[in-house]
This record gives sequence, C-alpha cells and structure tokens, in this order.
Amino acid sequence: MKRVAIFASGNGSNAENIITYFKLNSTIKISILFSNNSNAKVLERAKLNYIPTVLFNKTELKNGKVLKELKSRKI
Repeated sequence: MKRVAIFASGNGSNAENIITYFKLNSTIKISILFSNNSNAKVLERAKLNYIPTVLFNKTELKNGKVLKELKSRKI
C-alpha cells in the first residue's frame, strides 16, 4: 500500500476531495495531513475523515520535523 501525505493550510476543499477519492482505494492511503496554519479549516476536515494532522512552523520545517514524520510513516 502506498501512503500519501497532504500539505494544506486553508479551507481544505481540495484536500477533502483527495481524501474522499482515495477513501475506498485498497492500494493508496492518505496517512497524514500537514499544515502550517493552526486556524485552517482543513484540520477539521481531516479530523472528520480520521486523518491524523501535524502542525508545523518554519523553524520546525527547517529542523526536520516534517521529514521525520514522513519517514516514520513510510511515506
């Protein structure tokens, strides 16, 4: 199974469409959603679809937080 991460920081309608599209796919799984905006509506959409989320800021991105998460989830 291929694991996919989504990066989003806004409303999340596109992210939700991607999640919905792959929901019943047996070969692709949306494993996590990353956002740099704690107020983004996409975080609510991910939660409603049982997709884990990770918030990060510019420093954490540079320090490898996102890369570490991607590697730990084999994405």
